[in-house]
Amino acid sequence: MLKQPVAIILNRESDEHLFADALTDCSAKQVYKGAVKALQGLEENPAHVIIIQSPLDDMSDIEIAEAIQEINADRQHFSYLIIVGKHPNAAVLNGLEACVDAFIPVDDQPEQLRMLAQQIKAGARAASTINNLTTETRDLQTRCTVLEQNQLIDPLTGLGNRRLAEQTLSDSVRQIESRGGAVCFLMVSVENYPDVIAQYDQKMADQLIIAVSKKIQQLVRPMDIVTYFEPGRFALVLIQPSIEQCSAQSYQRIYDGVNLKSYNTPVGYLPANIGMSICASEAHSGPPNVQVIIRTAQQNLDNAFESDKILVKHLTP
Repeated sequence: MLKQPVAIILNRESDEHLFADALTDCSAKQVYKGAVKALQGLEENPAHVIIIQSPLDDMSDIEIAEAIQEINADRQHFSYLIIVGKHPNAAVLNGLEACVDAFIPVDDQPEQLRMLAQQIKAGARAASTINNLTTETRDLQTRCTVLEQNQLIDPLTGLGNRRLAEQTLSDSVRQIESRGGAVCFLMVSVENYPDVIAQYDQKMADQLIIAVSKKIQQLVRPMDIVTYFEPGRFALVLIQPSIEQCSAQSYQRIYDGVNLKSYNTPVGYLPANIGMSICASEAHSGPPNVQVIIRTAQQNLDNAFESDKILVKHLTP
């Protein structure tokens, strides 16, 4: 017994028992008289196999087939469309390439009705497989989205990602509220990152980023958090005893260590043209705003490379 839903759209003057034998094994049948009623019904109750009798009174075969395809596209559903009639016209033959899956010539001959019954079963299997795969794909996409939203590790560098940087900065703000000190958000841009992509390719640019990430990790303290914030940009979250220590001089060694080195890649040694900015804040007058800190550091970073120095901004009352 075929459990997948099957719909048959008949001419309003046709006898619904005309195809009864072909539908004997279908346990979930929907019979519609006329195209308009069929479209209204299929909006609510999608079918895996749809049989369209040709010709209909109120719509051409291809018009209703295209309308059904539009309904299915909105709900990400697949229906196997079969047109049955005495002689396929040119429009139907063209439609077989676009929106109709099969044409069965039927004029009450037993062998033709058996052919229709077999085509219904084949179409039901195909529709079931496609709809199951569509559902599984949609579920996988949802899971991937959730995983990406909760992911804290950058797959390229193995460092934390932007989400981790924001979480760590938020945690650091709470820490300085209770224990004192200053939070420092330091950003490093590899300014020639787009140039390496243009001159070589993404793979070479990725190799440069990996090399720079390893160098930065060698230059920071064990408790400092290093993240790959966005393409071509790193972000470091650091805590200092006072805001005065969040200065260009305090982090000049990181700037020089990254900027003065050439990095070995498969195409030879490449330089990393570095820009660096710092935004720091204390909690004397209330908790610092995490997004303001990040935005300020990003804005300064745009000018840091051109100025050839570390740009520092302290957020004070």
